[in-house]
Amino acid sequence: MHTVAWIAWVFMVMAVALASTNPLYLAIVLLCVLLVSVLAPKTNTGAAGFRALLLFGGGAMTLSLGVAVINGNAGSHVLFTVPGPDFPSWLGGLRLGGPVTGEGLVYNGTRGLGVLCIFVGFGVFNAAVSPIRVLRTAPAALFHAGLVVTIGLNLLPSSIEDLRRIREMQALRGGRSGYRQLPGLVVPAVIGGLERSMRLAEAMEARGYAASEPPTGLPRLAGVLAAPLLLVAAFAWLYLSGWRWLALLALIAGATCLGSWLLDSSRRRKSTIFRPEPFSGWDRLMTAASLGLGLAAVAARTAGIGGLDYNAFAGLPWPKFEILGALLALACGWPAVRLFLVDATADTKVMPSGPATLAAERTLLSPPR
Repeated sequence: MHTVAWIAWVFMVMAVALASTNPLYLAIVLLCVLLVSVLAPKTNTGAAGFRALLLFGGGAMTLSLGVAVINGNAGSHVLFTVPGPDFPSWLGGLRLGGPVTGEGLVYNGTRGLGVLCIFVGFGVFNAAVSPIRVLRTAPAALFHAGLVVTIGLNLLPSSIEDLRRIREMQALRGGRSGYRQLPGLVVPAVIGGLERSMRLAEAMEARGYAASEPPTGLPRLAGVLAAPLLLVAAFAWLYLSGWRWLALLALIAGATCLGSWLLDSSRRRKSTIFRPEPFSGWDRLMTAASLGLGLAAVAARTAGIGGLDYNAFAGLPWPKFEILGALLALACGWPAVRLFLVDATADTKVMPSGPATLAAERTLLSPPR
């Protein structure tokens, strides 16, 4: 799969997980992402990074449930009560302990399940796509931002590899293993990561890596004005109902400034790719479909259709299950179908036979003289 297709898939998973509060749909999304993780190719460091992000996501979900238990919550289905002190009203409603209800646990568990889906999706992407491929697909105008993202994606696998190597060296020296030895593992790994980053930055600067001509006055001014104009457009559209025309004008002006800055930056940045990654028609189609389905999930949540919204505090009802929401959740598993078809096609390929092939096999299998 192409890197752009993976990025579009991660965007779709994030959009569906954030737009839906229905636990049934989120469970389907999680199962689809786990299926993709089973079929996706991954390296040793990528697999370690996936396990780390899976643990982080599970920890975030557990923390969300723990906060619901510690703080207490509203609802009619009271499960148990946690004793706690009474705080004065001027502290803004701070509460420790109190009744723990089924509504609160379901609400916080649903939020944690959405966060787990996002963590697992990024873990699959980090394991299946190398940072170099991400840097190659970055637009010329956003090359420096792509470089920062690439180094950030490579940070977790390299840190896990450092931790494994330090742990093996301590085991060879007779060191103990356990939670008490965790600072002895983390501190050398952090120091090693900082030293590696400094060496990389010095080497890149010494070689003039990613050097480009500075922007001229007009494109620089357009780049500076793009963000304020877009912020003014969003503020006027959301909070000033009588100034919607101003929001549209600011949106057009901000988009024009941003487009001119991107175009000028792309022209000034000159780079070549030794071996471009093939972008097949299937990947193009699924990239467009992923972006469209992600936007459709956000639109369906805004319009209140598809059963994406679930309110546990309305008497803890059974979540809705509609065809539209189920299809949006099932669409998150399309890379599994793509990877399965690619593997099946690869398994059915037969090596051509002939005199040249037989001669090559005899040459490879014959013992050296």
